Amino acid sequence: MSWRKQAAYYALLTALVVAAVELLSAAFLYLQHRDRIGAAAGRAIGSPTLEVLRQAWAVLFPEPSYTRMVRIPDGFFVDDAEQGYRANPGRYVFRYIRQRDGKSGHIDTVVSISRDGTRFTGNAPASPQRQIYVMGDSFVFGDGVNDRQTFAFLLQTAFSRDAVHLHALGGYSWANALVTLRRLEDRIAADDVIVLGYAAYYKERHVAAPARLRSIRDWMATSFPNVEPSANDRLLRARLDGADRLVLDTIPMHCRFNADYCASPEPSAEHVDKVSIALLRAIARTTKAKVYLLHMFGPKDDPVLANLPATVELIAATPADFSYAMRDDVMGFDDHGGPYWHYAMFMRLKQVLAVD
Repeated sequence: MSWRKQAAYYALLTALVVAAVELLSAAFLYLQHRDRIGAAAGRAIGSPTLEVLRQAWAVLFPEPSYTRMVRIPDGFFVDDAEQGYRANPGRYVFRYIRQRDGKSGHIDTVVSISRDGTRFTGNAPASPQRQIYVMGDSFVFGDGVNDRQTFAFLLQTAFSRDAVHLHALGGYSWANALVTLRRLEDRIAADDVIVLGYAAYYKERHVAAPARLRSIRDWMATSFPNVEPSANDRLLRARLDGADRLVLDTIPMHCRFNADYCASPEPSAEHVDKVSIALLRAIARTTKAKVYLLHMFGPKDDPVLANLPATVELIAATPADFSYAMRDDVMGFDDHGGPYWHYAMFMRLKQVLAVD
């Protein structure tokens, strides 16, 4: 065999090995993150192999532990018998901390919680034309951005004759939204609007899946290493009884106080979808108002999004639904959506609510 043929042979062999390793690494990353693919959409990780090696290096040589986020003052979360937890009224600074190359840096964001537990969205009129209730998780709440950067604040600015109420909080799901709607049921009129956030990762929250508890355990260990979990911390859970009726209850949030549940088998995807669909139908039955389902992350063929109730309208707002890059983060300090993401959500909602 000539040297040219040998070189070509080894080049081809090397290419095949590299391709195989890349495919195996991509498969590993998919299996590892398949439940949260939507939240990571729009972020290029480069070579899957390099990403796997980076993760392996982080496991073998972890950074010194440090608190990655603090809320000033303490006491932001308080217990709630129905929701599991809620936000305590007051003005807070959410400080996001990062250490790189031995140097520490941080950014501060202002978070204001009103007496009714909602986040500040601006000044609403005394007699609004309609009420707009925005519900969801930390992305909807606006973790990582200031009060005046959330898409709810931008909505209040654009629709100055309406009143925008931001009923959202980190870790919340449709189960929390249902509790909120039941509390507000007598105040919501048929001409009002509900904006309900949704992402594929909500589903494990709806049922408080064991994987959800484990992710909280791991997140606490890496982000709040000096915080002792409390036995009083609880998660809201939706489930179906023997007659397939929707039931809400709360369970201990931390694996330390719920070890058997934390180690139990995961519910099937079909069951989680069934509970999620039951939740959405219960939400639609609870209110006379139109419900706009803001689909932020996740696949288009999600079974939960099929056959929506008649009073629920889907708003496609995943990164794939925009013609430009809009999935920014909090300057690399946090994984939540930054100002560009919030502006994109605002523009999509503004188009719909303007003709409502």
